[in-house]
Amino acid sequence: MYNIVVKFIYLLSFIPMIYSKKYTHWILEQRQLFRKLKKYKNNTIWIHCSSLGEYEYIKPLISKIQKDRPIHLTFFSPSGYRNFKDFQLVNTMSYLPWDLKSRMHTFIRYINPKLVIISKNDIWPNMIRSLSKKNIPIYLVGLKINPVKINNWSLKYYYKKNLLLFSHIFCEDGVTYNFLKSQNIYETSLIKNLRINQIMQDANNNFDNDKIIHFINGQKSIIYGSTEDNDYRIIQSSIVNNKKIKHIIVPHNINQKTMQSLKKYHLDTAIFYSKAQKKELQNSNILVVDVVGILKKLYKYTTIAYVGGGFDKGVHNTLEPAIHGNQLLFGPNHNKFPETHFFIQNQIASVINNKIDFEKKICLRLKENTQNKTQIISKTLNYMNQNKQDVNHVIKIIMG
Repeated sequence: MYNIVVKFIYLLSFIPMIYSKKYTHWILEQRQLFRKLKKYKNNTIWIHCSSLGEYEYIKPLISKIQKDRPIHLTFFSPSGYRNFKDFQLVNTMSYLPWDLKSRMHTFIRYINPKLVIISKNDIWPNMIRSLSKKNIPIYLVGLKINPVKINNWSLKYYYKKNLLLFSHIFCEDGVTYNFLKSQNIYETSLIKNLRINQIMQDANNNFDNDKIIHFINGQKSIIYGSTEDNDYRIIQSSIVNNKKIKHIIVPHNINQKTMQSLKKYHLDTAIFYSKAQKKELQNSNILVVDVVGILKKLYKYTTIAYVGGGFDKGVHNTLEPAIHGNQLLFGPNHNKFPETHFFIQNQIASVINNKIDFEKKICLRLKENTQNKTQIISKTLNYMNQNKQDVNHVIKIIMG
């Protein structure tokens, strides 16, 4: 059934206007994939990530293994492929091909992998089975399965069937680890959060941004990171009413839907980072950052950070603003992430339940600094040092 569905979707890609503009580039690149792909004679290391977030998670491993063999990196999503910048860490990069048996066989023949490393949960059955048939080791790093999926019999069968084919699986939480053991999948180990390793490394990198410096200009500022559609109804009134505060909005996705949300909530008077001139930056108090990849670097300039996603599927990265000493605010959907509980318990973060709640807590944050940046950074670093992963342990299992 799976192969029939994938084949059907693949055939639909040849019909114009079936897919949205978002996937036009992806489909065009899929058609040209094998024409652009380099054929490797020597065994390479193939690393696969669904998107940019999964790449950032596994990046500490890439930095360690890049000298061992040529590295070919694949992305599934356009956001990962189009915004990737670390070309010094890999030899070649491409999209992951359609998960069809024939295309996967061809792709593996081109890449000629010695081993394959997959970040997080992006498991494609034909990819896994094709590699397994060729006796190519496959490693899954950072697997974390939602407990709801574990209790679904069809998903449980799907996971067991495919996960049995991996050479080793590194689980990020005890629930996943115990589930694999219960399914007689024993080539597993429990690891800590590799993403923490990368965040700590990024925080030490020097970064100066003249546009942000000119925009803030010594005034109080708030950054709204990875905002989604449901966040704007929460933050809108506070942004419009606090005209003496500098507001930096960094949407999770820069697309037409985001622009519509800004207009709907009267935030379209903001200036845009990519086009802003020095005079505009000084005269305006709302800045929308419409470029990808710099959010984690901007947190160093602010003291208060609202992290988006908490009114949707789940709050986005809270470690990045905390390591720069920001007081945090986020929505109620945060329970999947242990660090959010740490921040709440240590009075670094507050949970927002509605628009009025947000306005009250923002006012409190602006009037009184309960903890300064140095205190927050110190507490965050202590947490991260306790929860970062020993990368060499993972490398030793993978590379032998």
